[in-house]
Amino acid sequence: MNPGEIEILLVEDDPRFAQRIKRNLESEGFIIDWVERGDLAIEKIRAKAYHLLLTDIKMPGSSGIDLLEAVKIRPGFDPDLPVVMLTSIDSVETAVQSMRLGAADYIKKDAGRDEVIQRLHKVLGEARIHRENLDLKARISAGAISEGLVALSPAMAGLMSEIRELAPTPVTILIQGETGVGKEVIAREIHSLSGKPTDHWVAINCAALPEDDKFQSEVFGHERGAFTGASERKRGQFEQAENGTLFLDEVGELSLDSQAKLLRVLETGEFSRMGGSQTLQLKARILLATNKDLRREVQEGRFRNDLFFRISIAPITIPPLRRRHEDIEPLCRLLMQDYSRRYGKQPRQFSKAALERLQAYSWPGNVRELRNVVESLLVRGKTGEVGPDELRLEGPSQGGAAVVVQLPEQGMSLDEIERMAVEQAMEKAGYNQSAAARLLQISPDRLAGRVKKFGLMRSSEGG
Repeated sequence: MNPGEIEILLVEDDPRFAQRIKRNLESEGFIIDWVERGDLAIEKIRAKAYHLLLTDIKMPGSSGIDLLEAVKIRPGFDPDLPVVMLTSIDSVETAVQSMRLGAADYIKKDAGRDEVIQRLHKVLGEARIHRENLDLKARISAGAISEGLVALSPAMAGLMSEIRELAPTPVTILIQGETGVGKEVIAREIHSLSGKPTDHWVAINCAALPEDDKFQSEVFGHERGAFTGASERKRGQFEQAENGTLFLDEVGELSLDSQAKLLRVLETGEFSRMGGSQTLQLKARILLATNKDLRREVQEGRFRNDLFFRISIAPITIPPLRRRHEDIEPLCRLLMQDYSRRYGKQPRQFSKAALERLQAYSWPGNVRELRNVVESLLVRGKTGEVGPDELRLEGPSQGGAAVVVQLPEQGMSLDEIERMAVEQAMEKAGYNQSAAARLLQISPDRLAGRVKKFGLMRSSEGG
């Protein structure tokens, strides 16, 4: 990140010293905001995301130590915001104390310009590495990338191929899929493959913003005085995601008015904060997700036709877990390893019978349901191999000969129901088509046609 992109909040009660250090830092290209008191700094930090806080230790009223403790401990602040203390000769001991409380560094007020700039660059570099490490840990944990990157099944392998093609481009992507399939995991994978994985990632759940004003304030931002309670300017998610990725989850939950505002931004690449007249440029890559059938929503008047076509340039669909037969076993093992580390317990192995039952289940809750099942198996106190009788799966037992089709809460097409029934019958019959046809009470020839239509032949059968 260039100095011209770095915003620093300077807190200093001595105007002459503040102006001198402000000039020195601005000559390096840093963007500097200056306030004289700790309470004013709190308001600034609440309204704006800074890259670094540079504060005097001794000030009237709230001290720099008080400000440091507020940033590091109080809810609503970013504890990873690097804080550098400015200290006079007689407060070095206090500066050392501040390091124990989480300050990144302290600088004596008589330090020269070059030393100050060098120390700040060092702190900013360490903060960037820390953020990258946090992102990497989040991605390599089984609760994150394992769901997205286990792609042994043809359905998932095809999706990953699509993602690798689309990720490096700036195109807006609509991610579709049932509840629990891992839409945010896939969105993060697109972000990580975009070529700029350490740039800003901002996610927002549209379902949590049902009111138009709340959506606009959160996403577009607002100016001071835009509405009752708007005491400070607030940067919206469009700005916070600058040069990165903004993920709008559950976009199908937006009101028609909010949809219209979103459409305008996507079409023009411009937006304004609430209560403001300044036109700002959209500099973020937009990813959207939904568990709804947006075509049906358009037909029923709940989703704008023009927005639907605007965001459907590059749609991708995450397959439900019931179509990822080959992925279930490695997912189970990876999730078990993840939870064993999290709870400090010995991981358990899955018996062949348990895996067969897990693979035969239709997973209406998808990967989210699988996570819950695996976590429960580890924390209930049992040890040793997981047997089929331990599995607490919702819905009818999968042990009999019946083919069970469980309808997800958002419904599915008749083709999908038929595919699901044929798939389960083939699995239960060990891919013996005559036996599967008997389960479905249809002729072997008719079943053969369905197997070919849905691509359910195993590789050894496909020639």
